[in-house]
Parts: sequence; C-alpha cells; structure tokens
Amino acid sequence: NGKSGFVAAVTLSIMMLPVTCRAALEVIRIVPGSLREAALALGAPQWRVVLRVVLPTARAGLVTAAILGIARTAGETAEVLFTAGGGPHYNVNPFQGNQDDLPLRIFEQVFQPSANAISVGWGAAFVLMTLVLGLFTLARLLGSSSSGGRSRRRGRRTRSPA
Repeated sequence: NGKSGFVAAVTLSIMMLPVTCRAALEVIRIVPGSLREAALALGAPQWRVVLRVVLPTARAGLVTAAILGIARTAGETAEVLFTAGGGPHYNVNPFQGNQDDLPLRIFEQVFQPSANAISVGWGAAFVLMTLVLGLFTLARLLGSSSSGGRSRRRGRRTRSPA
C-alpha cells in the first residue's frame, strides 16, 4: 500500500531541518568575533578555529537547536498519518506495512466511548509529554556541562579581607 515507517522518519527529519538549521545559525552567529580573531591571530587555520573555538563556545545552543527540532516534530500527526498509515497494531518492520504514531493514538483513544480507552489515551499523552520533557532536560544537562570535561581558572586570586 506504499506506507512505511522509514518514509515517515525521512519526512519528519526533512521537516525538522529548517528549524534546527536556523536556530544553529543564530547560535553560531552570536559567538564573539574577538574569539575567532584571537585564534586566527595566533596562527590557527580556519578549520581549527571552527573546531576548537566556535563549536565549543556554541555547544549549548547547538544542542538546544537540535532538541528544538526534535521536539517540533514529536507531535506531528498528519505527516506520519499520510506516509506511515497509522496502523492499529505495533509493527516492528519500518520498511513494510502501516506504522502507529503516538499523537494519532492519543487522538483516537481519547474520543472512544469507553472509559478504559480514554484512560489509555491520557496515559499515552503522559508518555509523550514525559518524552519531550526528558529531551529538554537532556539538552540542558548537555549544554551546561563543561567543555571537553576540563575547567580552567585563570587570573589572580584575591584574598578576602580578614
């Protein structure tokens, strides 16, 4: 029938590209030019400046941009419905047959007449919200950790007045 989970995954990854790229571009743009100029003045080639100065400086924002793109596509239902079909059963083969989608499953379960189906729908909504919350928490943890596992303190130490 032409429906597959792989096509849905490709569609969603293409949909998240503009959001992720635009956010990453803005994050890289706000890296101070003085850092780049200082590294270039010390004789570092351009590729090394990008690798050792720009990317570590913008790492927190880049991780946030990636998570923002993933969270943007996590709740998409229409694209997955058109490309994967939205089957009633779990399918482990992403290249053949209809695939289920969590937002579609929530929509279908919440509007069922039985109380059990409604509670299953709310449980699936809780799983989706927990997944998005976990992604944002992971982004904050990865973005706030020190660069390369090293932390350096430079400058003079001042003594507190006694």
